[in-house]
Parts: sequence; C-alpha cells; structure tokens
Amino acid sequence: MKIKPLVRESLNINNSLPGVIFIGAIARYFHTQDLRDSQDIDFAVIKPLSDEFLMDKGYRKFKEGKKEVWRSPGGIKIDIYTKDVSGIPLDLVIKTAAELQIGKDVVKVIGLEALIVAKNRAQRDNDIDDLHILARLKSKEIRWDVLKTITKDETEYQTVKTAMEYLAKK
Repeated sequence: MKIKPLVRESLNINNSLPGVIFIGAIARYFHTQDLRDSQDIDFAVIKPLSDEFLMDKGYRKFKEGKKEVWRSPGGIKIDIYTKDVSGIPLDLVIKTAAELQIGKDVVKVIGLEALIVAKNRAQRDNDIDDLHILARLKSKEIRWDVLKTITKDETEYQTVKTAMEYLAKK
C-alpha cells in the first residue's frame, strides 16, 4: 500500500521530534485510517521546541502574508500547539493521548475523546465531517467517562454526546 505524502511526513516528524502528539486531520486519519485532504499537519508538543532546534532538524520558518509559518523538511506546513488544543489544556491532551501502531512506527495521537471535543468546539465544515467519520467508525470505542472530564460542563458534555450518538446513526 502506498503511503500518502501527509502520512509519510507525519511519520518523519514523529521520528525526528521529541514529544509530538498529533491532532487535527492527521489524528483523524491515525484513529480511523480514513484520510481527508489537508494542507497542514497539526501537533502538540510535550515540551516547547526552540526555533534553533527545529532549524537544526531541517524545519524552516517563512513569512506568508503577515504570519510566520513553519514548514517541515518535506515542505508541508506545520502548526505546533504548546498551550492548549481548542481550549483543552495541554496537560489533559498529554494525559489522554493514545499510542497507536502505524506500520512499524508508534505515534502519539490526541485521544479519541479529546479529538471529538476539539472538533465539536471548532465547528468548521471539515470538523463536522471529521465528527461524522469518527462517530461512524469509532462510536463503540468512545469512553464517555473520559469525554466528560474533558468537556467544560454538563451542557457541553450532553451536547457532544447527543451529537455523536446522532451522527453514529446517519
């Protein structure tokens, strides 16, 4: 099976940088093996990585418009999260992260429950699509007790739970 460039580059990142936890579209892929188009790779880091360290590893910083953008050695845009993911504190992302076997590699990925909460909070079209795929393919694996600890209150928990149960039936 041919590995998609985004997946290959994610595995390269996993092997070249310490403490990476994948989030976003690539996390959806690692959880479901269902890849959607994405222009970047999002990940959190357990400990901040200095610009010098990243540059020594072949990562490059560019000015695109008014923003500074990092690109991986393979030229793919990367977004590095160091504080929170959609309002989920980084320590909770780390605590609930999953280790998944991808071929011969082991990758750390945002836990299924935290990914669902993050996607639910973002509510972009791609996030809604991701929630639908996660509900359809992973609904039986959702640990509702863990999800409840990640949501900010009972209302958010019930909203997410109801939405996922509905999407699982579609």
